Amino acid sequence: MLSRVSQTLLRTCLSGLTALGLLYGLSLSPVFAFTQPAGVDLPETIQVGATTYSLPHLDNPLRADKSKLKDHREAGAKLYFTHCYLCHGDLKDGRGVFGDRFRPAPANLRKLVIDPGKKENYAFWRIAKGGRGLPDTHRPWESAMPAWEGKLMPEEIWQVVLYIFDSVRHPFAPNTPVSASIERGQEVYQKHCLHCHGVKGDGQGVAAPFSSPRPRNFTKGHYKFRSTAFGKIPTDEDLHEMLVAGMPGTTMPSWQHLPEVDRESLVLYLKSLGRKFEKFKKRGKKHKVTQVPKPAPFTLESKERGRQLFITNCSGCHGVEGRSDGASTHKIVNIAKDQLRPRNLTQSWLFRRSHTRKDLFQTLRTGLSLTAMPRLSPRVHSDETVWDLVNYVYTLSPAVQPEVLEEMRAERIEGPLPQDPEDPAWRSVTAYFFPLGGQLEEEPKSYFTTTNSLWVQAVHNGREIAFRIRWDDPTFDPILKETAKVQESPPPPLPAHLQADTEDQPPPPKPEPQKIPDAFALQFPESPNSAVLPHFLNGEPGHPVTLWQWTSYPNQITEWSAEGAAHWSRKGMSQEVKGKVAFRYGQYQLVLRRAFATSDKERDIQFQPGQEVAIAFNSWDGNVGETGTKKAVSSWYKLVLE
Repeated sequence: MLSRVSQTLLRTCLSGLTALGLLYGLSLSPVFAFTQPAGVDLPETIQVGATTYSLPHLDNPLRADKSKLKDHREAGAKLYFTHCYLCHGDLKDGRGVFGDRFRPAPANLRKLVIDPGKKENYAFWRIAKGGRGLPDTHRPWESAMPAWEGKLMPEEIWQVVLYIFDSVRHPFAPNTPVSASIERGQEVYQKHCLHCHGVKGDGQGVAAPFSSPRPRNFTKGHYKFRSTAFGKIPTDEDLHEMLVAGMPGTTMPSWQHLPEVDRESLVLYLKSLGRKFEKFKKRGKKHKVTQVPKPAPFTLESKERGRQLFITNCSGCHGVEGRSDGASTHKIVNIAKDQLRPRNLTQSWLFRRSHTRKDLFQTLRTGLSLTAMPRLSPRVHSDETVWDLVNYVYTLSPAVQPEVLEEMRAERIEGPLPQDPEDPAWRSVTAYFFPLGGQLEEEPKSYFTTTNSLWVQAVHNGREIAFRIRWDDPTFDPILKETAKVQESPPPPLPAHLQADTEDQPPPPKPEPQKIPDAFALQFPESPNSAVLPHFLNGEPGHPVTLWQWTSYPNQITEWSAEGAAHWSRKGMSQEVKGKVAFRYGQYQLVLRRAFATSDKERDIQFQPGQEVAIAFNSWDGNVGETGTKKAVSSWYKLVLE
């Protein structure tokens, strides 16, 4: 979302393309994968498939036949929303769902287009060859941008280039009118919305299979976020706010950069796609807006009352500590059918509304239509009661996403290292926050990862090193109950008259392992002193990585050497890493430790104090079928051993 300063600039700078491009460059992510250092020319030739291209004089061949431009542009749009938009975003600004998960960040393609030194031949080169295809002078090599040669035909790459350049150069529907209309709204919708929401507005656009949550089906008239009561249609102001704010954590961006008349027209058109709004008007009905009263003061007493209310009313879905691991979750979640998990209340930066107490109150009062999230009726819950609940939920998460540092430190301590994930010694060790994104380079890909971030701590004593990793997972492998400490969120307490005698309850069934185990892996370069890092996606031929992988079944640690996401081997690995895992209220806690030096000096990474080592992370949620290349991954970060 652009800042208020940027909004003001936008309203005053729409007269020229250059000004618009500069506006987008003010606050959006920088160009990385497309960066070309000053004074460095394009390569003279590149080989794509069986064809050698003279790059400096290469033009987009699709522009030669103007009668087919529209078809090529539409084909490019479909390819973009199938392969590119999760990272580069709907607005091509590098702020897709995974835009903040990798370092270097996905390219801001808007900057590419307005850069006079970069033409369509440059984009063709970078898309075909990817981030790893950059010459030494164009590093970093660890870019998450894959090479698309061999996956897309040259004509398809040119179609994507055509779509990117034309959509950025012409960001608005032409001939902006003075007043809003349904007809204008349809024009704007067709230019900006149909690739996700579909031609008919039914949520069946080309991007729908790669989006979670799925794009809204406007024909039904159901909207989750409203100021009106549960199940009722939203007001025009609600729809306008949706367009301005977007939906954080989803593929829906903010459209506040559109002219006001276009947003007003979009609201009119969206209302015309379903029958509910017209029926509402014909019946002469009026909206009953849920008013948010003046906030009650935040006190520790209010927070404690809210905690008790949360355990009774909310923990069945959201879990005891708000990590969406409640006992009811297993019954209502089906990602394949777009039945999403309850919100993880410890990650406020992903709230669809915001983390303000006012917005939390409104969500509790109105509920979320088409979900299992009910409203809190004023006939049952007073405003004071709702504010108590708001005050508790507000404390479950930081207000903003924690800062991501490129460097973490393994702190030096004296004596034995903590071996248990719940050892109090970890409380005094700095924890570092790292984002994870879906693995989108190799098939099968992971478009909807359970794990989007984790916390890592590290200590050493000059002889051994230990890591403690924590990541949220609303489900755990049941078989862990036999080998690890597990604290799962219980069902909410029933009223006394409904509680059964525990002596009458049958014994719990014997736990069985998941069909696919949960897993996690730390990753290091096999040659940490090499000038060139292996690819962060498990290395590459000639540039291997070492992985310390934990699996839930069997509950064990295994060392691997890898030269690519699908090329892992245990051969020759010393298998000297030890570990211990626990699961507590929707969060795995894992300790991995190993001696600095091992018996295998060739393939095991060897540590020493003062050393700087690259480190990366892999996570698999077996409960949703993540295994092999289908997983969450991170870029490389730096580990410094004090």
